[in-house]
Amino acid sequence: MMEQYNFIETSSRNITENGEQLRVVNFRGTDQTSIPNQQLNVDGSFTMPMMDYFMAGVEGRLSEVIRNKVIGRLAPEAE
Repeated sequence: MMEQYNFIETSSRNITENGEQLRVVNFRGTDQTSIPNQQLNVDGSFTMPMMDYFMAGVEGRLSEVIRNKVIGRLAPEAE
């Protein structure tokens, strides 16, 4: 299901939490199906280590990181 979504960073900012530098990443996932009036968009945010954020950006895989975070949250937890 999520393979039909295009994930982009809408904004981000630096924070310090427990002495660690983190990046809060706000994102939007847009349904790319061609069914008119049947789209479900996903908006959200998450934190990640600052260096991981910049490496993902340099390597052009920030969209993949966002997708993995969303899928991880939507997947049922193992008991």
